[in-house]
Amino acid sequence: MKRLTGLAANFALVLAVTAAEPRLVLVEAEQSAEPGGWVVDQQFMDVMGSPYLLAHGLGRPVAPARLRATFPEPGEYRVWVRTRDWAAPRGPGAFRLRVNGAPLAAVFGQDGDGAWHWQEGGRVRVEGGDAALELEDLTGFEGRCDAVLFASGVPDDYRPPNAGDELARWRRARLGLPERPEPAGAFDFVVAGGGYAGTCAALAAARLGLRVALIQDRPVLGGNGSGEVRVGPIGALEVPPFPRNGDLMKEIHAASTRGGGSGGLRPEPNDAAVLRLIAAETNLTLFLETRVTGAVKAGERLAAVVARHTRTSREVQIAGALFADCTGDGALGALAGADFALGREGRDRTGESLAPETGDRMVMGMSNFWTARRTNKPAAFPACPWALPITEESVDVSVPKYPVKFGRHPYAAGWNWESGFNRDPLLEAEQIRDHNFRAIYGTWDFLKNRGKERAKYASAELEWVAFIAGKRESRRLLGDLVLTEQDIRQPKLYPDGCVTATWYFDIHYPHPDNTKHFPGEEFRSLAYDDPNFERLRGDIPGRETRIKPYPIPFRCLYSRNVPNLFMAGRDISVTHVALAPVRVMNTTGQMGAVVGRAAFLCRSLGVAPRELYEKHLDAFKRLLADPGLGQKACAD
Repeated sequence: MKRLTGLAANFALVLAVTAAEPRLVLVEAEQSAEPGGWVVDQQFMDVMGSPYLLAHGLGRPVAPARLRATFPEPGEYRVWVRTRDWAAPRGPGAFRLRVNGAPLAAVFGQDGDGAWHWQEGGRVRVEGGDAALELEDLTGFEGRCDAVLFASGVPDDYRPPNAGDELARWRRARLGLPERPEPAGAFDFVVAGGGYAGTCAALAAARLGLRVALIQDRPVLGGNGSGEVRVGPIGALEVPPFPRNGDLMKEIHAASTRGGGSGGLRPEPNDAAVLRLIAAETNLTLFLETRVTGAVKAGERLAAVVARHTRTSREVQIAGALFADCTGDGALGALAGADFALGREGRDRTGESLAPETGDRMVMGMSNFWTARRTNKPAAFPACPWALPITEESVDVSVPKYPVKFGRHPYAAGWNWESGFNRDPLLEAEQIRDHNFRAIYGTWDFLKNRGKERAKYASAELEWVAFIAGKRESRRLLGDLVLTEQDIRQPKLYPDGCVTATWYFDIHYPHPDNTKHFPGEEFRSLAYDDPNFERLRGDIPGRETRIKPYPIPFRCLYSRNVPNLFMAGRDISVTHVALAPVRVMNTTGQMGAVVGRAAFLCRSLGVAPRELYEKHLDAFKRLLADPGLGQKACAD
């Protein structure tokens, strides 16, 4: 073989180096085996591309998260961290990255315009093999880390992909994930969403003998009623025409309630007890920390869902005969192409007295509850110049106030801490949640450090702040019947009335006094039951309107254009106004029970939900009146 010499050899060496593949080592933060004090936040992964770690320390730095990176060979690597300056510019979410104990010079989380981006962190020398990484929180104020990238042999102008399909494909390749989701079984009934609606739907169907998959993207069940959000369930149970609809909610309450907690802020429920309840069901497979990200269709029908584990990123495909969207956001329905509505219908279209004159995109907002506790010693809290600028005039704008039942708290904030009315509840959900953070921390900073009553709070400290937002409204999937205000108020009784709503027309609006101080950035809400409503109402139509117990029609609980898709929860087929009395959790849980029992009958009879209404309504009503009929059929 001829040996290259001189210029030829040098040219060949240049070609070899140029042709060498870049070495890229991607570490997903949420895959950390030791998250320390950081928490996994998956709420916004559909928009920003991934779950991430959040340093939710209430102003006190949290314990480091520990990760590991495996390097193919020693060398010098450039470092990027995907992060977000959530209160830009130079917000409080600062953290450092340590590699084998040595901190990088860069401080992450304070560089950017408020969008998710890759922040470059300099260079690091590694010797190959495994390296220990640490995320060191510097503030306790919501620092966030999606991923860490080490790169060698890349051009000087290299930047990792940052959004959309390009980021998703790149991430999959870097992590060595399969191109196709792994099969995870075939089921009679697949339920997306593990709030009360989804939990009851899964329980009802499993106890009647169906093979059920329940998919929940958090490590606990219960949704807004869980210990992560702590909204107290309201709405009557055990009411005609089908009082047995409430059996499962009663069972869940008996297992999870730790005293009190009806409406507003509740004491922390026993989430572990609800998980044990589900684990006891032999016909039910629970996919925790798993989020539905795709839909597979066969013609108009759903055939399977694709779901991604929120920590490992592994994808599975779960096949089913029938499906239920209990996500609250109508997420599965949207992926499957189901018709939906978002925002307020106008009075000119629906004739509803509580609707605006013309339609718009306004929705009821999101809440993050929070509490402070008394201590036996002075408790400092840092100044928060990046938070909302609270003053004596703006600090207290609405009643009813909290605490009501929780006297040990010097401050407890509940449902009327609400924002996002005029923002997109899907695309801007992270910004809405973060606005709540800025309001909470700004208020506590004022009460502790500048308010005229600061002595009252001198020995108080933040006890708990929800980082999972409690949503009220987003997509509403459309069924064969769209329930309206007139249906409920007349009342117009339909033959398929099956889930009884008892709450009032509880529509929330931005609080006018809050608007004065924070126009377009409100974080407090006004509802009809506020004692000062008439003084504050401005151009808000209507007044507090109680309803007689009203049976919601079954035709609101299945999709009009995806034949095998049910829905239960706040994403059922109603107008914005009609959502107000049906959205509360005891009612949505009963929707789930009805949908689970309907799924059993559909499978038994070999029919779709629409056919169940059209051809077998009497049999359905008999089952709702006595679910034991179905259990007897299973036993036989």
